[in-house]
Amino acid sequence: MSQSIGEELSAEEIKGFLEDQGLGVLGFAADGKAYTIPIAFAYDGETNRCFFRFIMDNDSMKREFVAETKVASLTVYEWKTKNQWKSVVMRGPIQRVANSDLDEAATLFSAVGEEAALEVFNDPLSEYETRWYELRGSELTGRCQYVGSRESLA
Repeated sequence: MSQSIGEELSAEEIKGFLEDQGLGVLGFAADGKAYTIPIAFAYDGETNRCFFRFIMDNDSMKREFVAETKVASLTVYEWKTKNQWKSVVMRGPIQRVANSDLDEAATLFSAVGEEAALEVFNDPLSEYETRWYELRGSELTGRCQYVGSRESLA
């Protein structure tokens, strides 16, 4: 019998955590291979989806894996100490953002993920292709460990 570590987060705590964060690790899987990337995101709690801006060159592995992945996984975590941490995993289908939702995705993203997203590129953005994707949360789980009260993690 396995023993759980930490305590389960409520749906409200998960939503609040995702709305406050902007960085995570996005995982893809295709043909028996996995691929993960650190990525900036914005969470829309009303529709339970995360928006990502993919910036890719012609040889991007993201392009290959996102096309083949049926269910993606986003892991978001905050680590203060071994006894104070939170983590959330969102799983679901990943797809291109519909044209009608592009403004909403860009607006949400600019409030949370913009600064972190651009710090890793050496060349001007015009050298890359930009595509917007969304992960629709069909499964959300969260856990935390804390000392004192849960508010000590806030």
